[in-house]
Amino acid sequence: MLFSKKLRHLEIEVKELKDDTIYNCIIRDKKKKQIEKEPVEISGKELKILAEMQGQRYGMIRYSNELFYDVVDEKEKVPN
Repeated sequence: MLFSKKLRHLEIEVKELKDDTIYNCIIRDKKKKQIEKEPVEISGKELKILAEMQGQRYGMIRYSNELFYDVVDEKEKVPN
């Protein structure tokens, strides 16, 4: 069985994230339960680096053995 490398909510692959855009991410545990109430803001470039270092699973980017970033939506472009 092949597993999709697409992010759950955006339906795009990690490599398609825009470097100069800030994304809202929800922190979830292994069981996909939301840990934090407020979304965390992370740039696309940081998410790509994290995915390359830690990998991804369940359509989310792995942060550690227990936590994942679930990329929900685009927020804005990073100011120059």
